[in-house]
Amino acid sequence: MADTKKIAVVGAAVVLVVILVTFATSYMSDFDTPRTSTTEDEFKTLELKQAPVLGSKTATVTIIEVGDYQCHMCKIWFEETRPQIIENYINTGKANLVFLDMPFLGSDSIPASEATYCADDQGKYWEYHSMLFTYQEDEIDGGWASATRLQAFAFNLGLDIEQFDKCMTTDDHYARVNYNKQVAVTEFGANSTPTFMIVNTLSGESQRVVGAHPYSTFENLIDSLI
Repeated sequence: MADTKKIAVVGAAVVLVVILVTFATSYMSDFDTPRTSTTEDEFKTLELKQAPVLGSKTATVTIIEVGDYQCHMCKIWFEETRPQIIENYINTGKANLVFLDMPFLGSDSIPASEATYCADDQGKYWEYHSMLFTYQEDEIDGGWASATRLQAFAFNLGLDIEQFDKCMTTDDHYARVNYNKQVAVTEFGANSTPTFMIVNTLSGESQRVVGAHPYSTFENLIDSLI
């Protein structure tokens, strides 16, 4: 499903600022007729603090993925669609990617999200992000994202384990993960994962996509926003 609305993305390197317009969502079909708002007071501003950005910080298009590291459909998108987007849009500087945590599927989902930011403290956010989806297993809370496994992932990436363990034990990034979840639900209207917002950072035009759609879907939408 795709919906059109106005969003402005500013300074994605440090703080992702989005201006969202209230919109109606139809669940009658996968894709709705694009809609835009003409009422100025429908806009509101949000901040996704210190959002890690994959790709050029000055790219014309930003892709915001709302996901849970235990989400099987997110893993399918990661394996089947994301590589082509990276090759054709991220690596070419046309688009960048931001991941917005919406951990809701199980008790291991929040610690998994926290772990990515503990890895980010050591400059390895996207590497840890990729490792979680690479080693995701079918069973939710089946142990693949337990505290021991999260530590093992950090070890395999060469992180300082003492620093990583302290970050996890003290819940350094719990508030950040919880904030991201609230933004995903209350502001982006996400009630399932993955959900995507694809934004032209210059014009504010955007499309919302729900589900692990194939590359062709994203290709068409991204090209329409460039």
